[in-house]
Amino acid sequence: MTQFNPVSQPAGGQASFIAVDWGTTNLRAFLMNQDGHIQAQRDSDRGMLKLGSAEFENVLSDLLGDWLAPDLPIYMAGMVGSRGGWQEVPYQHCPIKLDDLSEHLFWLTTSLPNKVAIVPGLRGTGVAGLLDVMRGEETQLLGALDWLEEQGRADESPIFCLPGTHCKWAQITEGKVTQFSTSITGELFARLNDESSLVKGLPKSDQLNEEAFKKGVQASLQAGGILHHLFSARSRFVCGELAADEVRDYLSGVVIGHDVNDTLEALKVVSLEVPKSPVLIIGSEGLSERYALALSSRDLTSEFLAANEASIRGLKRLANRQAVSANNPTTGAL
Repeated sequence: MTQFNPVSQPAGGQASFIAVDWGTTNLRAFLMNQDGHIQAQRDSDRGMLKLGSAEFENVLSDLLGDWLAPDLPIYMAGMVGSRGGWQEVPYQHCPIKLDDLSEHLFWLTTSLPNKVAIVPGLRGTGVAGLLDVMRGEETQLLGALDWLEEQGRADESPIFCLPGTHCKWAQITEGKVTQFSTSITGELFARLNDESSLVKGLPKSDQLNEEAFKKGVQASLQAGGILHHLFSARSRFVCGELAADEVRDYLSGVVIGHDVNDTLEALKVVSLEVPKSPVLIIGSEGLSERYALALSSRDLTSEFLAANEASIRGLKRLANRQAVSANNPTTGAL
């Protein structure tokens, strides 16, 4: 269902661009001013997975409605630029300075009055030296850098964790993505939590059982490996060490614990030391809380930035660099 929040006179100054976060399941559009303040928002459940390539333009046009105007460029991030999206946009190769993404935007040919661009994803290598890719998270990482700069912390180089269906871990130095790695943490847990014998017949709850989760994290720190630790969710319940309402959060602790442990151990090899600055978690509040708990088991602190804010900040930064480039065509982007 599409939700409209119409606005006839946007608050916060003149609208300068439209930011669109188009993922696999949802579509969100934001009317923005140059400072990155949201003046209006419209949401739809018409995510990439529900659309054929010929449907994207009409869906966007219907959603934006009276926002369609030649002086409002549209910047889109997410799976809209993937294979199976509106237009497959080539990945940019790492290492790359995130601000340079403004020079590699893919401008679509459409019948809309607005200019429409897609932010490219990134291609690089993970901690094991294997190829890795991301779409959408690169814009969130750029937004996180913008957030750090706003706080006077531009010289920091934290580890970034972006939990979700496919959790991303990234290292950024002097604004440049040097390496990132993906774990299918969220997808694995979803399958185990919905379909596996480990939790069959056991109750579900939307509330985090923190103690059960911590037990799972502690199990992930023991010898034996993830396959052994996953089964312990069942065996510890059968043998009375876990209550029925603890098993699912225990299982979550095992999965997220391994994601954190394995990545940190690999980064220790690459960086020669585990990062001492706070890990910056970019995601939803609930999932980020779980990662913060798992990181604390390794004596690491963390900070939280909402994924939605990070995406908007990233698109604002790209839009402003485009505006500067358009006004100073001989100098190019900053």
